[in-house]
This record gives sequence, C-alpha cells and structure tokens, in this order.
Amino acid sequence: MERLMGHIVNSTDTIRELMILYVVVVLAGAGVFCVAEQKPFWDSLWWAVVTAMTVGYGDFAPVTVAGRIAGMVVMHAIPLFIIPLIIVRLLSTFVKDQNQFTHAEQERIMADLARIKKALNIPD
Repeated sequence: MERLMGHIVNSTDTIRELMILYVVVVLAGAGVFCVAEQKPFWDSLWWAVVTAMTVGYGDFAPVTVAGRIAGMVVMHAIPLFIIPLIIVRLLSTFVKDQNQFTHAEQERIMADLARIKKALNIPD
C-alpha cells in the first residue's frame, strides 16, 4: 500500500498532471455513462462534470448498473482525491516553509555531525 501511495504522489507532482488526471476521470465517466445510458456524448460529459463538481442538477441520472457505478467512481474520485490534491499542490506553491533548511545549512549540519561522530569515535 505504501508503494502504491508513493507512486500516486510521484505521478501527481504538478498541476498539469493533476488536471490531466481530472480530465481523464471525467471523460471516462462520461464515456461509460454515454454507452451505458445510451445518451449523446455531450449530455454525458455534462452529467460527468456536474457529478464531479458535486452540483447534481438532476437533469440526468443513471439508471443502469454500469451508469451508477460510473457515477459512484466520479462522485468519489474527484471530490475526495483529485480536488484535494489540486488544492494542496496550489497551496504548496504559495506557502513557504519558514523552517526549511537551505542547502548550505544542510551541508553545515552534516559536516558538524561528521565532526561529532569523529570526536566520539562513532563509525559511519
């Protein structure tokens, strides 16, 4: 599970990747809805976007099992995973960690630790 989470985090490093993921989920949901519910693609795309944004106008609703499963996936994937990831990525570009060490500070700390280890005769 940890490996899967690491892969997900690494594959969503940029806003671009997250937006691509969002579009793929919406288009996949629209495609399944289109086929399962026998609706025009543009109506299905409208349904997928409305469902993804949790607006739920009710003008289209799935009645088939496949359409309902597509709805459940879109309703859970977008607001519970993709939108929070987008928000975190956006905030991380604006919020700077004031306690973050610079590269020079990290190098100085590592050199100090090496000297302390040497003085205490601790092997590397």
